[in-house]
Amino acid sequence: MTEINIAELSVDQLNKLKADIEVASQQRRQTELMEVRAQLDDLIDNSPFTLDEVLEARKLRKPVAPKYRHPDDESMTWTGRGRRPRWVDECLDNGISMDDLAIAA
Repeated sequence: MTEINIAELSVDQLNKLKADIEVASQQRRQTELMEVRAQLDDLIDNSPFTLDEVLEARKLRKPVAPKYRHPDDESMTWTGRGRRPRWVDECLDNGISMDDLAIAA
């Protein structure tokens, strides 16, 4: 690779170098993208899935056991994740603690 002493370049030469670098960078990026696309095409061609199926795939969440149960209605449970259900807020407002709602392990 050619060594360039940028301290010796004029402003015009620096601007041209900057533009050349930008063009080279865009070309390299496009080349690498096309290489990745070719690899993806090979993977898709050798699999039972379509590209759309692969792109839409989401990681499955493991089910989480409930940690809290409504004291009067056992069908109302909460894992302790996400937004707190209204029934939990109502219980707390009525003086019931989270420990009272906890499901015994």
